[in-house]
Amino acid sequence: MSHHSDTQPNQGAVLAFPEHKSTQTQASEWLAKLDAEQPSPQDLAAFKQWVNADPAHRIAFEELVEFWDEMNILTQAVLPRELMAPQAKPRRALAPIRAAMGAAALAIVAVASILSLPLGTSIYTTGVGEQKTIQLADNSVVQLNTNSRLEVDYSSDLRRLSLTQGEAHFDVAHNPQRPFEVLAGQGLVRAIGTAFTVHIRKIDVEVIVTEGTVELAPAPTPQVTAVPIANSDSTPQPKPDRRLQATAGSMVTFDKNLLSDVEHMVASQLEKQLSWRDGMLVFKAEPLQSVVDEVSRYTNLTIIIPERSAREMKVGGLFKVGDTESLFEALRQGFDIHVKEVSNDVVYLISSDQQ
Repeated sequence: MSHHSDTQPNQGAVLAFPEHKSTQTQASEWLAKLDAEQPSPQDLAAFKQWVNADPAHRIAFEELVEFWDEMNILTQAVLPRELMAPQAKPRRALAPIRAAMGAAALAIVAVASILSLPLGTSIYTTGVGEQKTIQLADNSVVQLNTNSRLEVDYSSDLRRLSLTQGEAHFDVAHNPQRPFEVLAGQGLVRAIGTAFTVHIRKIDVEVIVTEGTVELAPAPTPQVTAVPIANSDSTPQPKPDRRLQATAGSMVTFDKNLLSDVEHMVASQLEKQLSWRDGMLVFKAEPLQSVVDEVSRYTNLTIIIPERSAREMKVGGLFKVGDTESLFEALRQGFDIHVKEVSNDVVYLISSDQQ
């Protein structure tokens, strides 16, 4: 079906550009339409449809904007005449269009975010032991921890990210018109002007809020039409849309479709949980097995503790991310734990009385 067919529904007056008009003329008419008054959401949606329909549309509109910028029209529209430098004053030949371009300056600001939207989905990954800081298109900043995978899909009305593996800290740029949402496991984390960390663990997902507030809800599921079963009175019931909010200093964990265990953390706990952002791992009187599990996230080395008593031994310390040798040396010196290398990538931790 032709995109410009007169019979296409919802085409409306907003997109009614006759086919015989050049792309440049259509771009000019769009600029004039957006000049007329404060652009409505419908205007912006229709403009987005037009500008994305053909790469030539985007180029023509950007060239039009660039042309007027070079002619210094936007400066004339913003600054009072008495504050303008002599060389910036409008030429007499441009006077008839100066007023119209004043409103155009506002329209350009309104549609700039649409023109700058990234196309498609961006994927960011880190290897084992690697960390990466990413500045997204909206100036939000993501710190991606070891062995992680993040998909970013921005649209004109939503910033949707999917953390499918690992851990990431999000420092969200404020934009109430475009919500910032992170899918992780079966949960959805929606930012409300905030910074937070999401960690996909073996059996659950952990969310730590460091600034502001986040809203948590079950991840959206595809709509499926229920097929009635003969001789059955039972009908599938929708799951309750449970939502909760967590503020700075809170940690929330959830698994599958459950949101539970909201816990308020003190500053020292937050510092420990987020020490990876500074390239360090902090442990305070924790079972050796828990320490090894965390350290193992940053190395391809397999560390095995065969004895239960050794696994439950309480240890602590401050270690650089990926520096297993410092951990092994601390275990030798402080806890009389021996490190036995059985291959290039497998080691055993054994207490001295089992030697």
